[in-house]
Amino acid sequence: MDRELTERLRVIRLFDTYGRLLSIRQQRLLRLYYHDDLSLSEIAEQDEVTRQAVFDALHRSTEELERLEASLQVMESRRQLIGRLNALATALRRLRERVGADVVAEVEQELDALRRTAG
Repeated sequence: MDRELTERLRVIRLFDTYGRLLSIRQQRLLRLYYHDDLSLSEIAEQDEVTRQAVFDALHRSTEELERLEASLQVMESRRQLIGRLNALATALRRLRERVGADVVAEVEQELDALRRTAG
């Protein structure tokens, strides 16, 4: 995947995780730029500020999101949890082959519910 797209998706995930901890203005700018795909110039025109002012505000906002993740590590914990759930799903598939589907079905349902919650 293209590096710019990977970075864009990371910021969107950070925003989805920590966005409510930012100021209303920071949230709005990030939504306009990352979710609505407006350019710096379009946002600057709407807000009647310079393109550089928008760039600086976005940069500070994304730095704040990165600081929050570095401190709280919610995304990293979620990533690890999903990895462990996937490993458990693999183990359950192997167990199903040994003991039969009926024995494992209830555990698989609970696992699927956890994966949806963590996802």
